[in-house]
Amino acid sequence: MYEFKLISLSELEKIKCCSKFPSCQFKWIVTWFSVFKNVENNVFGYRKKPYIIGAYIEETLIAIIPLMKLSRFFCKIRFDFLEFLGQQWSSMGNDIIDLGSLDDNFSEELIFWIKKNIHFHFLFLRYLPKTSVLNKKFRMFHYAGAPFIRVSDYHNYEEFSSQVYTGRFQSDLRKKSRKIKKDGFESEISFNTINEESLSEIRRIAKTKKIDGKSFLYADMKKEAFQLQMYQLFPSQVVFLKLNKQAVAYGTYIDCNGERIGIDAAFDRSYRSYGVGIHCADSIIQNSFKDGKQKISFGMGLDSYKFQFTDQVDRYFMCYDYKFRLKSLLALPYFLYCLKKEDQMVTEKLLLAEGK
Repeated sequence: MYEFKLISLSELEKIKCCSKFPSCQFKWIVTWFSVFKNVENNVFGYRKKPYIIGAYIEETLIAIIPLMKLSRFFCKIRFDFLEFLGQQWSSMGNDIIDLGSLDDNFSEELIFWIKKNIHFHFLFLRYLPKTSVLNKKFRMFHYAGAPFIRVSDYHNYEEFSSQVYTGRFQSDLRKKSRKIKKDGFESEISFNTINEESLSEIRRIAKTKKIDGKSFLYADMKKEAFQLQMYQLFPSQVVFLKLNKQAVAYGTYIDCNGERIGIDAAFDRSYRSYGVGIHCADSIIQNSFKDGKQKISFGMGLDSYKFQFTDQVDRYFMCYDYKFRLKSLLALPYFLYCLKKEDQMVTEKLLLAEGK
């Protein structure tokens, strides 16, 4: 039998625990909550409150479940949700943080305690790996994917590119390089720390995404503040591709547990025909081989351009539960419809990606 107790964020700081996911580490969790706790909308939620659950066996902490309770409104009706803290935006994976071995009864006992002690309508847990212990209780629905390269599977970049890059993509890289030279540009790659100087270039380039109707991250002060703190919490860099000393594409990443994780990338739309974005991404891959990284992840998202560089995808799932309350039962068909639709859409994208 497990014993469950609520622990505070300050108590969590004193506990030495680690997770393979950056977004399940204490420094990420506490930073996320400090930045977004007062952001109130239907994405981040209203009236957010941390519910960090500690699981014990004979006073020994065996697992941590970093949850958050929040409210959302649908048709002007308020529903209370219980979710992983931080899954609402910028998650890189969530799961129960196990500090020891958890048996098959753990999930059943955890959910029983949650339903008995926390008032909510729906439990939605997103960005779960297939290996999660929650898989023993819940049906898992496809929710997201993160394309990646297992660097350690290849002797060097040359072996990797010859096996993973299609002939058409290799030809496109060479063709774009020739066009850069033909039009009188001198190309260079620079690796920089993320500071005010490099950030001004990042903002300038990222803003051109609006030309393609894409969102501009740095227009949101809270999201930018979180990004900057994240770069300080983990080893990080920004890689610029420059033409005649002018930065025209960038990619930012953090390093965590031997893995290099892409966070943000953009290219100046004025230089679209030169393929500056793909050349920048390719240079990050080459450098990751030189740095001896075990794995390179392109982060959450199944954007088609990512699959030009990668040969595998980390799949992430979601599961749900609910309390037997009138509002829960009335809204359940709608939420279940949305969940199944999301599962189908993600599955189709994964199948397309695997076929390249």
